[in-house]
Amino acid sequence: MTSLRPYTVARYGVYVAAGVSLLSIWLGVRSGAAFDFALLRSVFFFVIVAALGFGAEAVLLLTPAPAPPPPVQEEQAGTDSDE
Repeated sequence: MTSLRPYTVARYGVYVAAGVSLLSIWLGVRSGAAFDFALLRSVFFFVIVAALGFGAEAVLLLTPAPAPPPPVQEEQAGTDSDE
């Protein structure tokens, strides 16, 4: 388990996917591609990047927490009852 809230990585992954999609449309139209082609390409990038975000979230949520280290036993020196 991780200290992140659930779906944090997926939420930011969708935000990044939307940004990449908008950037893809802008660059495609600016380079002279048709708008429908640029839109189709941006949807493709959105799906790929969003899937990566949800996949990363699934890995973080399903990974078991590491076992805690065993407690260290302190040696009690000077507790002789003979004195």
